[in-house]
Amino acid sequence: MRPAFASAKQAAAFAGLLVVILALPALMGKNVLPPRSEIYTSTPAVLGPYHYLQRQIFEETNDIDIAFIGSSRILHGIYAPKVEARLSKELGRPAVVITLGWDWAGFDANYFIAKDLLQHRKVKMIVFSDESRVGDKPHHAAPRWFRFGDDAGSLGGLPLQLQAAYYFGAVIGMPRNLLSLTRTNYASWTPAGAEVWGRDLRAPDPATTLGTISSRLGVDHSAFNFVDFKPTQTGQAANVRVYSAENKTPFQFSGPVASPLQLHFGRKFATLAVEHGCKLVCVHLPEISELRATAIQEREFWPDALQADVTMLGIAPAKLFEGLSEADASKLFLDPYHFNQNGLEYFTPLICPALLEIYDTQVQH
Repeated sequence: MRPAFASAKQAAAFAGLLVVILALPALMGKNVLPPRSEIYTSTPAVLGPYHYLQRQIFEETNDIDIAFIGSSRILHGIYAPKVEARLSKELGRPAVVITLGWDWAGFDANYFIAKDLLQHRKVKMIVFSDESRVGDKPHHAAPRWFRFGDDAGSLGGLPLQLQAAYYFGAVIGMPRNLLSLTRTNYASWTPAGAEVWGRDLRAPDPATTLGTISSRLGVDHSAFNFVDFKPTQTGQAANVRVYSAENKTPFQFSGPVASPLQLHFGRKFATLAVEHGCKLVCVHLPEISELRATAIQEREFWPDALQADVTMLGIAPAKLFEGLSEADASKLFLDPYHFNQNGLEYFTPLICPALLEIYDTQVQH
């Protein structure tokens, strides 16, 4: 078998090249990296509506009343245009409500993307949900938005192996950053990117729905399983419960507890929001598996877990789906975890009054 290198000089040159490649994230300081907006323009639409995130974070400048921030559960969970319309009516002025969402869960994504947002815009209230289910591993898009020159300080306190995972994610993302120094990459704005929503999710471009995905797919992501459905026996907004010392019974904290990585970035996300004067609200988004659950089941008591003032609310699924058969309840979902258009139109009017009450009492005053 032929040796990998013809000479010791070739082997040394190859080893030197590897050292340079591995050291690039540490060598390229913040001032050398391309603008952070390039992170969003170079991310394809199959990973989320990053074209919309880029515009909202780096181009728009007005204050945001309510931002729904998080992974696909949030992206498919609450219809931002309906909340904006209701809030505008209550305030007597045009309200600003947006959803900033993406593919795959993880509090690390919440932290890094919220950090970009809050550096550029004032946000009065952030609504999020449990992002900790993925466990002790970095978000699969971390090589795109974690850049060592920008973000090395955020890793302090993590075990060394997790810090190494993010560092090597930055190594993977380095070619894209180097390319962006020579030209702007508009991957998520190409015609092919725009077609993702209609082709894959049968939904309008989220840029036209304030960042929300309103999908006309049925269970198993099937267009054939989707039928327009509006329950005749609907849940009641009065069944929404906001956690308080006097109103604990509807909530059940069943674990498993969030992993160290998720707690680390969940706490950084919460601290960041508090430092920027944002009211934090954690909303429980139901799953098909919870259909008959009489309690609002959360992994953690988030005010303690995130070490921050977090208001929690939700609807016990047994109340939300009361009077619906399992077959009819499934018409509200495109898979076990995400609402389709039917679910958005059903859930949003129920949860909206409580959200607006929190805004009125804890943000306005």
